[in-house]
Amino acid sequence: MPPTPTPKPKALTPDHTFLRLSQDEYFQPFFREYLELLKFHLKLIQVMDHNGKPSHTYYTCGQDHDKRNPSWRPFQLLEGHCVETGYDFLEARDMVQERIGRSLICECELLKN
Repeated sequence: MPPTPTPKPKALTPDHTFLRLSQDEYFQPFFREYLELLKFHLKLIQVMDHNGKPSHTYYTCGQDHDKRNPSWRPFQLLEGHCVETGYDFLEARDMVQERIGRSLICECELLKN
């Protein structure tokens, strides 16, 4: 007999998402898991200096950050993470931006600093 799939958590309303993610005990694990998803799915770029030695690295989604780009989905990993955790996507995105103290155009910017 095949294993029973784990049911997805019931989707929380925006208000319940806000109340839950306002608490560090819920936000910190949610955010850590999100950062791990970003590291796993985004492309790591290594920049070389003028001597050919590694200078620094950063992560990128690989897309032009332009609304006219049909391939660009600026928060697709956060959307998926919210579906898996049951949080409201828009409220979770706002909470992440509030907690880091800046607005994001794309989620790949989270790993650039």
